[in-house]
Amino acid sequence: MNLEEFCERFQTLQEQRPKTPILLDAGKQLMQELLRDPAWFVEFLRNYVAGPAFLADQPASVFDNEIRLYRSSDKSFILLAYLWDGGDLCAVHDHSAWGLIGPLLHPLREVKYRRLDDGQVDGYARLEQTSDLILQPGEVGIILPLDKGIYQTGAVDEPLTISLGVYGRSIRQGYIHFFDPPGKKVRRATTRLLFKKVLALRALASLEEVLGKRFLPSSLLESLPGDLVRDFRLPSTETSST
Repeated sequence: MNLEEFCERFQTLQEQRPKTPILLDAGKQLMQELLRDPAWFVEFLRNYVAGPAFLADQPASVFDNEIRLYRSSDKSFILLAYLWDGGDLCAVHDHSAWGLIGPLLHPLREVKYRRLDDGQVDGYARLEQTSDLILQPGEVGIILPLDKGIYQTGAVDEPLTISLGVYGRSIRQGYIHFFDPPGKKVRRATTRLLFKKVLALRALASLEEVLGKRFLPSSLLESLPGDLVRDFRLPSTETSST
């Protein structure tokens, strides 16, 4: 199966609106077919490194090793590739949607966690490791959203590993969580571009306090996800004169 065929068949599956367990089971079978032969990925990589026009289509991401292969026109699912240096593991993190992952080239390590606290203490998270698996090329793992999908993935011992992930529609926009299990800490991780805007808005809020003037109208927050907006003090929509 090539990329185009996979995306068409997965779109058809989505349009049938099956219940999530049925969707994941059928989607897992499609992913297994896509992972059997990495030859189709060669042409994609050639285009990816060929010039800026192709790179310009890549959105900002939390992860530097992430490449978007496809996003459905109705935004019901997205297919991503991850390129791992030998032995590299990503940060322990959660997900904003269900997902299916598997290695295309060389084995992929998958470490899953269960959250033990109730999430009510800001910056605190207590995790318990529940599994540590090695997925072989062609094998597919299932991801659940939010606290049910906390895990860590990465390469085992090969020079470079390629993995794929297909993810459904996000139920939480704008960020995921990065966890530090030994330190029992958690923090929000946003896409790089969004994070720059968040930092700029926080800078305005800080200057507002220091200088005693309003620089942060609520209109500047309208493009942010609701959960991020709640991080800010919401002043009047009219700024005072500087």
